[in-house]
Amino acid sequence: NAIAAESLDFMATELEKAAGNNPTPAKLQTAVLGVLKKVLKEHKRIVFDGDGYSQDWHKEAEKRGLPHLRDSVEAFPVLKAKKTVDLFKKYGVLNKAEVDSRYHISVEKWVKQLTIEAEMMVSIARTQILPAALKHQTLIAEAATATEAAGVDCEDTVQSLEHFTGLVTALRTSLAALDAAVAHEDADPMKHAQQIKVKVRPAMADLRTAVDTLETHVDAGLWPMPTYRELLFLK
Repeated sequence: NAIAAESLDFMATELEKAAGNNPTPAKLQTAVLGVLKKVLKEHKRIVFDGDGYSQDWHKEAEKRGLPHLRDSVEAFPVLKAKKTVDLFKKYGVLNKAEVDSRYHISVEKWVKQLTIEAEMMVSIARTQILPAALKHQTLIAEAATATEAAGVDCEDTVQSLEHFTGLVTALRTSLAALDAAVAHEDADPMKHAQQIKVKVRPAMADLRTAVDTLETHVDAGLWPMPTYRELLFLK
């Protein structure tokens, strides 16, 4: 709202300057066209009528020298930038201390939310996914043992066990990595946010990949939560 107010203030001021006192309809029309030409010439690089979510526009925006903030951590500093503070002060919306407090609260809230999500991922993976995977691994191992004991070659079952064991190992590795990353503490909320961006979120993505892969291999009867297939295709 403050940005919109500033834009309207700017346009109105420019029109008043161009049209003069007590303008005639003709003078006002000339002033409007003149101001519009000036504004479009100076700010044409922001005009885009395509898909604002496309990668093509992201590349084009960078080419035009426009800001391209890819995530919250990159965007937070804009809130306390000098031009932001000056804008709020100009219209009596917020003073610097109030802007700084909102910046701090926004960053701290983001850190806490991501920390809760990461800790929940660790808990679910450790107490639900891993036990289910180990039960399935045991079933494969028992099948291989029983088949070999019966004197039947079951190389394919052994290979399946080895492959699945590798998937479980990947789960354990990604789980441990996320657990270690989320244990980080920092008194500076922004430094903590940077650590979450660089360490925690990639670790969350790795754990997600490991769990998604296991979901396609574990006995559906053992899987502790609705599968994607159930969520997307079954009523």
